Amino acid sequence: MTCLSHKIDLLGINRHMERRIGLEGASNFRDLGGYKTEDGATTKWRTMFRSDTPAFLTQADVETIAGLGVRVACDLRYREERQTEPSQLKSHPEIHVLELGLDERPDQTFLDSFEFADDVVAHARNFLLTSYQQYPLLYAHAYRSMFERLIAGDNLVVHCTAGKDRAGTAAAMLLTALGVPRDTVFEDYMLTNVYWDRGGRDHGDADPEVMQAIFSAREEYLSNAFKTIEDKYGNVERYLVEYVGLDHKKRDALRAACLD
Repeated sequence: MTCLSHKIDLLGINRHMERRIGLEGASNFRDLGGYKTEDGATTKWRTMFRSDTPAFLTQADVETIAGLGVRVACDLRYREERQTEPSQLKSHPEIHVLELGLDERPDQTFLDSFEFADDVVAHARNFLLTSYQQYPLLYAHAYRSMFERLIAGDNLVVHCTAGKDRAGTAAAMLLTALGVPRDTVFEDYMLTNVYWDRGGRDHGDADPEVMQAIFSAREEYLSNAFKTIEDKYGNVERYLVEYVGLDHKKRDALRAACLD
């Protein structure tokens, strides 16, 4: 794949600025509309969104999101995250929050082992690579629910904590299912590095290289998710049909709902 990092320049920021929704309590809330598909269609604006955590949204933010037509929020955070930082979207009577995240972290011992690593930067990088390798298999049920709600005509937002990893992979699966080219999918993924302010989670006394490995969107991370799919299923279309349950009829319905 052609390296896309160079695309996130001032020109790229200006080109994509319209897709970011300005909110007080979230920095990475953005629209997935306006992307061209391989067959010349365009993803609909004000239909699909991706975001960082909704835990710090103001009431004005919630009203703004509802005003965009969002009626479903797909929450991919772990149960512990949902409990300690409750979604403010639950306060709106017209927004249905689907708690689709795992009840437990898939490999808590690996997460806790950072302090024992000899090379913490490499360990952080490997942690993210391993996580992305697991996402397509662990979150297939979430992708299925996301597709079903879009087919049913619900505007939705998919989010995790940063809006980078779990939500980033979910957005990549959605855009791919809609026929958006791989390079564009990666360009959208990399926009987290432009928008996300890290939500105050960046510790000043921590190793900057470790923080970069953990908090940055990197092409190699998302590439590992696609590699898992292609190693097991040959291509994403077969994965979506056989593992996620998006058969050709449902895929056509999804595209009818989400494309212009």
